[in-house]
Amino acid sequence: MQFSAPSSGGGSSVTVADLEGHLVVVEPVEYVAAMTTSFGEKDALRVNVHDVTAQESHEDVLLFGRALIGSLKSRTGEKVLGVIGKGVAKPGQAAPWIITDASVAPEAVQAATAYLTGQVAASITAPAAPEPTPAPAGNDALAAALGNLQAAGLK
Repeated sequence: MQFSAPSSGGGSSVTVADLEGHLVVVEPVEYVAAMTTSFGEKDALRVNVHDVTAQESHEDVLLFGRALIGSLKSRTGEKVLGVIGKGVAKPGQAAPWIITDASVAPEAVQAATAYLTGQVAASITAPAAPEPTPAPAGNDALAAALGNLQAAGLK
């Protein structure tokens, strides 16, 4: 039996600023309303982010900001392809982080598909070799036939 170690804690340390200008696949996992932060209560979205540009994946990332949450919240359980950037600032406010749709750009879809396919392929392991079947005692022909089947990978 194979076991995994517990995670080291609070998810990935990537920030939205780290992703600016990057082609990403975002997988919204959970909407968290009124999460307590050092800035008070804020809504957040727990996501997995596959940074196609940097060829890195980040699990259990918390995203904040109305614009990002608004565009991703309804896509929980789906894969959203886009580019992280900044929107237009309202007077007296910082520009919000946004995700721009890249699902209509064939080259972006191809790059994201290749990256995710590589991630899945890297996580697949070969099955264990089957245990050899002992041949019944006293029957040399049957033992030889079973040996041939095993050698061919059929038994």
